[in-house]
Amino acid sequence: MSAYDLIIAGSLALILSYFFSELSRKTNIPSVLLLILTGIMVGRYKQIDSSNLQQVLEVLGVVGLIMIVLEGALDLELTKEKLPLIKKSSGMALVVLIASVLIIGLSISFAFRMDVWISFLYATPLSVISSAIVIPSVENLKGDKKEFLVYESCISDILGIMLFYLLIGLLENDNKTQELFAFSWKLILTIVVSVFTSFGLIILFKYIRSKVKIFLFLAILIVLYAIEKQLHLSPLILILLFGLMLKNNQLVFKNRWARLVSRMELKLMERNFHIITRETSFVLRTFFFIVFGLSMILESLLDIRALLLSISVVLILFALRWIGLRLFQKDYMQPALYIAPRGLITVLLYYSIPSQFKDASFPESVILYVVLITSLVMTFGLISYRKDPTPKKLRFAGLFSGVTETGTETETVTVTVTETENDTEDSQEKKEN
Repeated sequence: MSAYDLIIAGSLALILSYFFSELSRKTNIPSVLLLILTGIMVGRYKQIDSSNLQQVLEVLGVVGLIMIVLEGALDLELTKEKLPLIKKSSGMALVVLIASVLIIGLSISFAFRMDVWISFLYATPLSVISSAIVIPSVENLKGDKKEFLVYESCISDILGIMLFYLLIGLLENDNKTQELFAFSWKLILTIVVSVFTSFGLIILFKYIRSKVKIFLFLAILIVLYAIEKQLHLSPLILILLFGLMLKNNQLVFKNRWARLVSRMELKLMERNFHIITRETSFVLRTFFFIVFGLSMILESLLDIRALLLSISVVLILFALRWIGLRLFQKDYMQPALYIAPRGLITVLLYYSIPSQFKDASFPESVILYVVLITSLVMTFGLISYRKDPTPKKLRFAGLFSGVTETGTETETVTVTVTETENDTEDSQEKKEN
């Protein structure tokens, strides 16, 4: 392909992705699912060596994950009223992740006669919710439901990555106690470094007079992410904390710290970051999922054993999710039960499994099946919720208590005609006098 062919193809991909996003708003069909299908169709039309796409997929995935988590963090407000929501979403993400890894890992170990620790490593990518799919897919949800799902997916990403590299460390080190101690120390170090780095970057923004600042800071964040990754830390914590501190700057820069940066400068910085991260994550998400579709080998989907295992994995995932929601947030059962897609982070972690722990008996098509099936389940859940967002109890109660539906929320309308009429008459008399 010539340079102009690539330019045309890339531009058409972005235009198509925009229309998919608009279609997603109206139908609740996830745009990423349409992008994957587009990649599959292009791959069938033009034969491409999928082995050459793996590194491209990894680069797009890493940078895309950074942008998507940063975008999600910039949408989250931290207040005293939100603390219960944050605790519940964090607890939900942790409990369901651990339970999923244990049960799916034991199932893989039994099915493929695999070492149990290696099977846990394979189970981890399948157990992590993809914030890259959740965040753009829940835009139409309102209030706490949206924030709960964004928090849960971001925290699931972070915990999943941490657990994945912990398992690699445990496999590489015979002294498990020493590895656990090292992991705990690295986690504390990551949090401390992330807090000070985020604070310093926000202050540094004030003293850079160049008109080109946002991409400079994004480049710094990506470099820091890569360095922390090379040191086997948890760099996604840095991205999440930076976004949260920038969004909720009034909690950080108060009292004597308020003199360092003005409120107007912080708001301008937040607004610019929000625009750039949203646009950049849109571009990266588009190319990642199209390339992912291109890399799919459809013949591998004919493996019946892989299909049966994938269905079993999906059933386990949603059974555990149902239990988790009953424990932590049963009021959000609809549509949260269905919103647990696997995607970008699942593919990234799977391709990051070290070669010495690869098992040829495990079919790669399991990853493809789980990504597609969980995305289809989410599509069904969002469409069903949009058609009738009101819980059954409210629907029956609404027949007698005057509950009316507006979009995705319910409002109880109480009309007191006589009082409003009297109020308006009194106000008119006062004006005349």
